[in-house]
Amino acid sequence: MNRLASETVEKSLISSSKGQIEYTYSIIEDLIADASLYGTQFAADKDVRFYKNQIQELNDYDYQMKKNEIRDRLEDILISSHAIDNIGIYWRSDDTFITTSHDPLSKVPFRDVVERGWQTVNNSLYYFAVYPYIQQPDEPAPIEYVVGVQLKTDYFKNLLENAISDENAKAFYWVNEELLWSNKKVDENIATAAKNMVTSATTDTMKYDYHSSDGDYYILSKHIPLINTYLITYTQMSNVLEPLNRNRQLFFVSILAILLVGLFVIYTFYRNFYRNVYLLQKKFHHVEQGIYTTRVTHKTKNEFSNLFKSFNGMVAEIQGLFASLKTETELRRNAELKQLQAQINPHFLYNSLFFIMTVARSSPDAVTQMSKHLAEYYRYMTRLEKEHVTLASEVELAKHYLIIMSLSKQMHYEINLPQELANHSIKPLMIQPIVENAIQHGIEERQGAYRVRIIIEEQQDGILITIDDDGKGLDQQQINKLEQSIQHQTPPEGTKGIGLWNVNQRLKNTYGDASCLRFQNNEWGGLSVIMYIELKSEKGG
Repeated sequence: MNRLASETVEKSLISSSKGQIEYTYSIIEDLIADASLYGTQFAADKDVRFYKNQIQELNDYDYQMKKNEIRDRLEDILISSHAIDNIGIYWRSDDTFITTSHDPLSKVPFRDVVERGWQTVNNSLYYFAVYPYIQQPDEPAPIEYVVGVQLKTDYFKNLLENAISDENAKAFYWVNEELLWSNKKVDENIATAAKNMVTSATTDTMKYDYHSSDGDYYILSKHIPLINTYLITYTQMSNVLEPLNRNRQLFFVSILAILLVGLFVIYTFYRNFYRNVYLLQKKFHHVEQGIYTTRVTHKTKNEFSNLFKSFNGMVAEIQGLFASLKTETELRRNAELKQLQAQINPHFLYNSLFFIMTVARSSPDAVTQMSKHLAEYYRYMTRLEKEHVTLASEVELAKHYLIIMSLSKQMHYEINLPQELANHSIKPLMIQPIVENAIQHGIEERQGAYRVRIIIEEQQDGILITIDDDGKGLDQQQINKLEQSIQHQTPPEGTKGIGLWNVNQRLKNTYGDASCLRFQNNEWGGLSVIMYIELKSEKGG
């Protein structure tokens, strides 16, 4: 924590110092740009260029007025800029000098100028512009006059004090690798070290570390290429981090005391709370695994006593509820199956018995066949105790039913069950009710109808069972009404349609909502009932 705090403070100080040095650099750049602009502006000024040519054309008074006018324009710049100390124009041909300075020696730096640019003269920064200001490299023209802009050294020094506000930091300029400008006293060792560290290879703000007997410092340097000057700041980190070091010692003492108190609290917590919570968690895990006989045996008399009693009562109630639910589910399943069997069997049984009575004397073979298939049919119906049967057995039941019906009326049936699907599991009594519905409400209600077809196909995600008849069929409005009635949560009133409703509900409950019954008219003019069983979402695995 102490190291993190120290690093955070150091990063914050460095970031702040970089921001200050970048801010100072931006101000200096603006000053340099303004001084260069003023120098170039007057070097190219029309009045300055033609000033010497007007000596012969103007009398002495007008010539002096023209000179005063140029000086006034120079002084106007001094009024608008606090960083410029002096501006002068020097003509070499006759040693004429117009300046804003009252120093008689101010023209001396102008005499040795041979090119435009920044120069350091007598501890001052000058920008010199010459005319002609465009020179041919191979044939340079003689310089007619020089415009010089002198910056205030004190302004640069004061700028450091205003921009570098950290009391632990000091700043200075290193000008032309010779001059050191600063209003504050600069440590000579640090100044020497900074001069050896800094480099002009980049214009980025560079950071350097300096270690001495006085403490640790970090040095920031920013190169100003146009005036060949380095803006340098250094900050003593040991003074800043001293309070953190004192706090570290206090922290170590405090953390030792907290550790001792913490060990005592942990022991008390473990003894009074954790063991009981762990025991309760373990018992809840037993409940999650389905062990509803688990109970919490406790001898403590504390806050957990009531919680353990509540847990034991809750588990006992859950155990009773699951037992009741299991019993109720079994009873409901048996009741639903018996109800379905009761709805299907009576009408069919009466007709079969009447047929036997009718043909008993005239056709003993028909009675034999009827009795055989009727016995097979009811043996299957009375032994429906399994959750699932095979497709082959369901188709066999439908075949018995169709043979029985074909003995009493002219009928033709066709069954197509692929061998690979014969042993596939299915809920009982899913196909026979639809076949019975096709005969009773389709074939028997249309003159000349006699065909029933059962086609079972395997699809990518399920099984498709299609039961066709050539009965009277339904129009689209009747089909829509029938599909709506079998989707209701409650069975339709009366007995009509209850078989289809039962099958559709059992499909959804067992195999998911995608499994259902659909209806459409077929090529015979009758109705096709399409049963789709989706295998992927079959409930219970």
